[in-house]
Amino acid sequence: MRGMDTPAVIRHYAAEGLSWMDGIIIFTAASCLFRFSQDVQEQYLFPDNKNKSLWASFIIGAGLLMLRGKDLKAIVQ
Repeated sequence: MRGMDTPAVIRHYAAEGLSWMDGIIIFTAASCLFRFSQDVQEQYLFPDNKNKSLWASFIIGAGLLMLRGKDLKAIVQ
């Protein structure tokens, strides 16, 4: 059984010398940004109505993916 191939963008940067430590740093940075984004959304998108805040977050996320989805798909291919 064959596992998943490494995305082309990762193979490209790996060839340039990025290490597993770079991956840990990028993962940590992304996690921190996600947490910040989540807290901002909870405070400013309908702070008194969790249901509306949740749906507003979904709409923003879905909109961003529709806007830039083709670019994201190219990255992982």
